[in-house]
Amino acid sequence: MGTWLRLLPMAAGFPRPETQIPVFRDDGRSRYFLDMGWREVMVAVEYDGEQHRLDRGIYRNDRTRSEFIADIGWRRIRVVAGDRKADIIERTRRAWTSSQTPGR
Repeated sequence: MGTWLRLLPMAAGFPRPETQIPVFRDDGRSRYFLDMGWREVMVAVEYDGEQHRLDRGIYRNDRTRSEFIADIGWRRIRVVAGDRKADIIERTRRAWTSSQTPGR
C-alpha cells in the first residue's frame, strides 16, 4: 500500500486511518491484517496488487479472507492500479455513511 493511498482519505476530510489493523479469527490466535481503516466504523481500505489476481493461492486465500472480514461486519474498499482517486473517496464515503446507519 502506497503512502498516497494512506494520505488520500485525510485529504478528503476523513480522520487519519490506522494501518495494519489485526482482525482475529474465532480461534483467537490466527489473524488477518487490514491494510488501513477505521475500527470505530469498521471500514477498511486495501490495495490489491497484481499478485492477488495472478497467483491462484493468493486469490483463494483472499476469497476466504474477504468472506470472513465481511461476516464479522467490516466494509472493505478494495483498490487496484488504475482506480480513480475520486472513485476511491466516493466508495469510502459510502461505506463510512452506511456503517453509521442504525440497524446495520
